[in-house]
Amino acid sequence: MAEQTRGSIFVTIRSKDLTNLNTEGSSGRFVLFENIIADANEVLSISCVSAIIPNSFLNISSHNNNNKLRFSEAGGGGEQTITITDGSYDILELGTKISGLMGDASTAGLTYTFTYDEITNKLTITSSDHTNNTAFNFLGTDTCRRCLGFTQSEFTIDSSAGITSDRTVDITDGRNSIFIRLPSCSNNKIIESSSGKYSNIVSQIPVSLSRNTFFTYEPSKAFECELTQKQINYIDIKITFQNEEENVDFLRGDWEVNLVISFRKIPFSERQQQKHTLHKAILDKVNSYHQTIMNNTKIQKDLNEFMKKNISTKNINE
Repeated sequence: MAEQTRGSIFVTIRSKDLTNLNTEGSSGRFVLFENIIADANEVLSISCVSAIIPNSFLNISSHNNNNKLRFSEAGGGGEQTITITDGSYDILELGTKISGLMGDASTAGLTYTFTYDEITNKLTITSSDHTNNTAFNFLGTDTCRRCLGFTQSEFTIDSSAGITSDRTVDITDGRNSIFIRLPSCSNNKIIESSSGKYSNIVSQIPVSLSRNTFFTYEPSKAFECELTQKQINYIDIKITFQNEEENVDFLRGDWEVNLVISFRKIPFSERQQQKHTLHKAILDKVNSYHQTIMNNTKIQKDLNEFMKKNISTKNINE
């Protein structure tokens, strides 16, 4: 007779209901009213079946550490650093914003034009006087270079053609997906490429291009992750970009994530294998303990023999 499975528990989590919500509004704890406990012959699994996410996070900001641009003009004045106002920009808006800031900061009275080619997905920057040799410093880690399509290097406008980005424009600055993580739920089924180690990610959600709106995540088949733990008392949830340390800053926008926790009966063959493995582990421990006792006994015996052979009563009396 086939064993019956207990079914599943639907858990809906709203960010505004979480305790210990961080300042970015992207992580917190949901404490269960009643603990979820698997029987001895069951395992727990968890999956993210849907989510409603506000696209309220910014692509250029001090939080993202990508709101700087540094340039210098041959006419003098040294290197200028401009700070781009935090915001959610498309490439045309970003080019217009930076052009205005550079014009204001120019010590030579130059103006700059940013031209985006949608077909090649490249950006070209020209100046009103190319003989002034404007140099762009994209070596820092806090610049907007990836959004503009440049590699981490230095570029100089020394001709009327200006400079053209040497990589594709990426207005998301590599933040084209967000990741739902459950740090309190342990598993050994998910591996993350950034570390090569087991990860707490349960879902990867592509970022919608529509800013300042909500987008819905509803996978046709949600990934189900088997957990190594038998009991869940609370659920820590965290939404990050690919770097686990880089939290999404929702600017107080509320989100919802829906999880399904399921009970799965361990097949009889697996249970037998587990019993066999446990039995073998116990036997190995016992054998190891006996071997240790035997080794210690032999050491003690050898020591006694040494004492008898080398230390006589005569020597002691002397």
